[in-house]
Formats: sequence, structure tokens, C-alpha cells
Amino acid sequence: MTTPEDASPADAVARLRRYQEILNDFGRLAAEARELAQLLQLACVQAARGLGIRHTKVMRYRPSMGDLLMEAGVGWKPGLVGHATFGTDVASPPGRALQSRQPVSIEGLPDNADFRYSSILRDHGIVSVVNAPVTVDGMVWGVLEIDSEVPRHFSRDDITFLCALAGVLGLAIQGRLLEKKVDDVVTRSIAEAERQKVLMRELVHRDKNDFQRIMAILLTLQAKQTDPQARQGFAHAIDRVMAISLAHDQLAMHPDRESIDLAGYLQALCGSLRQRSENVGVEVQVDAVELPHERAVALGLITNELVTNAIKYAFPNGGGTVRVAFTIDRARAQGTLIVADDGVGMGAPRQGSSGLQLVEALARQLGGAVERPATSQGTVVRIAFVLVTSGPAQPAVISAAR
Repeated sequence: MTTPEDASPADAVARLRRYQEILNDFGRLAAEARELAQLLQLACVQAARGLGIRHTKVMRYRPSMGDLLMEAGVGWKPGLVGHATFGTDVASPPGRALQSRQPVSIEGLPDNADFRYSSILRDHGIVSVVNAPVTVDGMVWGVLEIDSEVPRHFSRDDITFLCALAGVLGLAIQGRLLEKKVDDVVTRSIAEAERQKVLMRELVHRDKNDFQRIMAILLTLQAKQTDPQARQGFAHAIDRVMAISLAHDQLAMHPDRESIDLAGYLQALCGSLRQRSENVGVEVQVDAVELPHERAVALGLITNELVTNAIKYAFPNGGGTVRVAFTIDRARAQGTLIVADDGVGMGAPRQGSSGLQLVEALARQLGGAVERPATSQGTVVRIAFVLVTSGPAQPAVISAAR
């Protein structure tokens, strides 16, 4: 396989000039594009042109769903753009770029044990990918990805070009969002309310940056470990940080609130978790309620542990469904979380399990206890506790099933 490093000096110079021309062209076209969809599609076209790749895509991070949505693309089968989603966890190539804020290059994706090989990439025969985070106003807005059907080594110049293209795209997106924001502020004419929202966004922004720094540190430590058990421990730690980070994303979506919409939070959390297995569905049914941040995060961490365990251990022979339900008994001022699966059953609790210990500690923090009622199939975990809410709510049903 010929790599860019094998090219002659003249070819290398020509390639760099082509990259420069494409970046100049994209900067000019981005300034003229008025619609966001047009801007994103231009980025895909220019990335494909620069690297000679048939498949490219731009994915937008959706905090409300906990996934990455393909907003634009080149070379994909009909019906995928605008609908296909990808995971935000570190086993997903674009998810790792999102969480670490660093480019991710993978030459042999099907054989790489650190990453999940999605069915979409498999259907298109993709074997080599590069992901570059798209940053808007200091936050990772999404990911720009190039996908190759043939094994390919991407040089440092290739990756630098893609990152530069993603940087220009981020600046252009920021300009569109700022224009929309100004229009919204003028329309609403509520200066004080807007000031409070900006302050809250800044607070959540700083927290999010802290989470991303923690992710980068954990990923670095994980990469240095050769012991599978140690690597698994770092992966669990990353999952837990992500669960807390999603709660802060919910606050960022509603900066005028000091509480978290539990239904939206659990929907986003389980939306992220269901990306980890193509054969396991995750259904969520939650009575709508707003909870204080600390209690919502505790419930999120519990849900993260229980659903993750079910996905990993409950279905060794195939697929199934994990159901997450949260109900409110207002007469008793009690909330109940139930996580159940229709798998093979997990048997007695594993002694020394850090996940189980965390669930029990968080349940005590909420003023409840962990129960495992008998069931004819699968495993059921029930946690009831005294409900402390932040506002009125009406019942709502939200589905995150595959």
C-alpha cells in the first residue's frame, strides 16, 4: 500500500497546495452559504475532494438524545442523511473524537478491538476512518468524518487538513448560531432573562470543559494499560463521567432552570447507551418531573450502571430488551425506579462488584434501598425512595427503543 510518506517531495508539495486551495475555497463558500444544511454539505464535499474519499459525513451532537446525528454526507445510501445516528461513547470512533476533543484516526476499523464497528459502516465496506471534532464557541458541536473503503494510512498532513476544515466549519456554524441568537433576543426583548441564560450557559460550559478534560486524562491512562481488567475499569469510569456530563447538558438546554427534567435526562442517557449494542433495545417510560441536580444525577448514575450491566451480561445468546421505568406515587411522596431485562438473568449479586456497590451507595443517598424482586425471566432491580421534586409535573411516556 502506498502511503503519503512514500510520495515524492514534488507530490507532497502538490498535495499541500491542494489542501490550501480547498481550505481557501471552503472559507469563501462558507461565508456565502446562508443555510446551515448547505454549509454542512459543502464541508463534506470539500473533505471528499481534498482526500480523494468517496464517503464523508458531518454529525451533530444531540444532548437531548445522547447521540450523533448525520446531518450531511457524501456517498451514503438514501435515507441515512438526516436519520442515521452514532454513539457518543468512547468505543464509537466519532464518540471518542467528541469526548476527547482530539482527532481519531483508525486504519483497520473492523479488526480494532478498542472501537465498535457500526452496521452502517459495515454495509458500506468502510475500513479506515478519520474523525475531527467540530468546535463552536469552545464546545464540541459535532464531528466531521472521512471514511475509506480501502485500507488507508492517513498522514499527519491529511489529519491536519481535516482538522483545519473542521475548524473553519466550526467558525461558520458559530456565525450562523450567533445570528439566530441575536434575532431571538431581539424578538423576545427580555434582556434580564437573556443575561441569566448566558450566565448559566457559561457555568455549564466550564463544567463541560472539566468533564472533557477528565475524559482525555482517563483515555490517556486507559491507552497505557495492558491489563484488560485495568482498561475495563477506566472504561467504567469514563461511562460514569459521561452520565454526569449528560445531566449538565440538560441544564444547558434550559439555562433558566436550576433543576433537571428527569424524563429528558433519562431519555438522553438511554439513547446513548442503546448505541452500544445493535441487538439490545432500551425502552424508557418516565413520569415527567423536575428533580434537583444532585438527585437527578444519582438516578442517572444508577440507571447507567444497571442498563450497562444488562447490555453486557443479560443477553449472551442474542438480543433482547432493557426497560427503564420511573413512576411517582404522589400520595406517598415516593419515586420508584425499575430497570428490568428479558435476558437470561444475572443470578446472585457478584461479591465485590464496584458497580453494585455504587448503585447501593447512591440508593442510600436518595433515602432508598436496592431490591431484586423474583421474576420468571431476566433480572429486575427496583429502588423506591422519598421524592423531593423541584416543581409540578404531569405523567409522560417517552420511548427510546431501537
